[in-house]
Amino acid sequence: MRTTTTLVTFTRPFTLFGFDKPHAPGSFEVRTDEKRLDTTFEAWLRVSTTILLSDRWGTQAWAVDPQELQNALDRDLDVGPEPRNRG
Repeated sequence: MRTTTTLVTFTRPFTLFGFDKPHAPGSFEVRTDEKRLDTTFEAWLRVSTTILLSDRWGTQAWAVDPQELQNALDRDLDVGPEPRNRG
């Protein structure tokens, strides 16, 4: 088993599946656990991805689908259409 840790940053409040309300923006640790497959070449299978969310009550490891997390990060970067020139 191996664990990879990355840091993601949200600049605006965000939601993920199962949230009852948006979470405050910030930087969060994401952990991906993988197990090694029994093959003749090195191969790994992702078994879980969690994001560590902190609030005033503490830190919680929240299971998340990697694609859903990427979609939330993409939405965070999407600030909408370019303003029109009112000339």
